[in-house]
Amino acid sequence: MDVRELDDDRLLIEHEHGHVEIRELASAVFVARIYGTAPVIVVDPMLERFNERIDDGHRISLSIDATDLAFFEAEFRRRLTDWMGENKLRLDDVHLLFSSRLVMMGAALVNATIGPKIKSFAEREAFDGAIEAAIAARQARARIGAG
Repeated sequence: MDVRELDDDRLLIEHEHGHVEIRELASAVFVARIYGTAPVIVVDPMLERFNERIDDGHRISLSIDATDLAFFEAEFRRRLTDWMGENKLRLDDVHLLFSSRLVMMGAALVNATIGPKIKSFAEREAFDGAIEAAIAARQARARIGAG
């Protein structure tokens, strides 16, 4: 596995069967795109990035684009579920764009475990709209805090 910061501020986590890209579009508003498979080995670098922002006192908005996800390990889902459960009071929202019934069922299991935190989307336009709303909410919060 190779974890790198790219020049355009993306965190790239490459592994044998795919990669994960994480971008912070606004303060603690993250978009993670998963390509290929999602093995458990990618979880720690992802969570390190999110935990840094939580440790700095931020709430997290997380959007996961899983349209290019072919397979995820059960331990990958379990570790993310555990993290979401432990941090649900620090999560504003979790959006999931899926094209696979397997991913949709995984989201349903997470929601059954930690409460209705994940909002699932089957259409990119609605998913992108949710990200834009999260960015706007974060910017509005920053203006109120600065004023």
